[in-house]
Amino acid sequence: MVKDILILSNGPGELMTWVYPFLKALETAQELQNYSKQNKTRISVVLAPCQNASGREAQLAQGFPLVERVLAQEQFFDFLLWGRSPNWEWAKQGVVVFLGGDQFFALAIAKRLGYKTLIYAEWEARWYRWTDLFAVRNQAIADRIPVNFRAKAQVIGDLMVDQAEKDSARPVDIPKRICFMPGSKGHKLRVGVPLVVAIADILHQRSPDLELVIALAPTTTPEILAEYAQIVFPTPDSDRATAQLVDGKLVTSKGAVIKIHDQFPAHDLIKSSQICITTVGANTAELASLGQPMIVLLPTNFADMKIGWDGLLGLLAAAPLVGKLLGVVINALLISQIQQKGQLLAWPNIWAGKEIVPEMLGKITPTEVVDKILFYIDHGDEIDKMRDRLKEVCGQSGAASKLAEITLNAIADKK
Repeated sequence: MVKDILILSNGPGELMTWVYPFLKALETAQELQNYSKQNKTRISVVLAPCQNASGREAQLAQGFPLVERVLAQEQFFDFLLWGRSPNWEWAKQGVVVFLGGDQFFALAIAKRLGYKTLIYAEWEARWYRWTDLFAVRNQAIADRIPVNFRAKAQVIGDLMVDQAEKDSARPVDIPKRICFMPGSKGHKLRVGVPLVVAIADILHQRSPDLELVIALAPTTTPEILAEYAQIVFPTPDSDRATAQLVDGKLVTSKGAVIKIHDQFPAHDLIKSSQICITTVGANTAELASLGQPMIVLLPTNFADMKIGWDGLLGLLAAAPLVGKLLGVVINALLISQIQQKGQLLAWPNIWAGKEIVPEMLGKITPTEVVDKILFYIDHGDEIDKMRDRLKEVCGQSGAASKLAEITLNAIADKK
């Protein structure tokens, strides 16, 4: 008898930090429970629209373990409103697992299919009257659920901590390698790739023995990187640095070579690098869970760079004619607010409540970043301290395994 597990998700961050570890854990749990053809689960991923989507999320999800069907974002509202899908059949019994998007969408889909709902609540458990089960990140979230409905919730921990394969060993002799992670979204790549190119040029001059590598996000291609590498990072010391794609590598105008690593997940590359240079977002959680030292960048050198345009702000900034001007104003307000409040942006710093990995926010110059990189390269003890702090703050793994167990128990229970 086939039973359906429908995973609702949206952007690349949710897919990589929530859906992927959940599916890996589900695969292991099914093997342990000796799932047979007579007790088969069919995994479908439904993608809700996301402002940060790259357009390649469906292709990414299709390559995940156990996934049989993927509904792309452009088909979502046809499915949500009218139940239309590409000739998909649905089992009589199933569960909708919320791992990104809007929790209400999970309820609506479950109601249409007659399935149970299981919502992973990272910050808040909503719609508790109508939701069947919650898997919550910590006890504080569970405690905010009214007492009458609290039995629906189980604390599982943070899925972001589970995304890394902790059993992959760190090399004893780590090569002199810098790993760049400029992101997967267009607005981040537009700033991050030119900055990486400018940094690479300076590093090549000051420390030519360093190996430079970009860990390619699974929703990006080398050709996309090459397009953004033609943009000049707007600071006096960038020296109008650009790069071309040559034999699968980015080669800068001054001869610096940046290798491109396209395997996902890139955990072996990350662990064999001395330090990673990344932007804010899910990358910081991935690196933290691996205990990997990092420098986190949020440059504001491009006035219209998208800093945090979600919800109404995002709609205003996307408006025709006035959107670009509004974007500049919104950025100025958000940056001012972040700086005044001393707001932490990297996940390990948020978890710790203090800065344990360096954050560089504002009008960054490539030289400043290079100085910071070389400081850590020359002070291995500081890298070791950062690694120890990351191990302390990440806590225990196991959230994905607990979520898989809850899911299989829910689908086995006919009540």
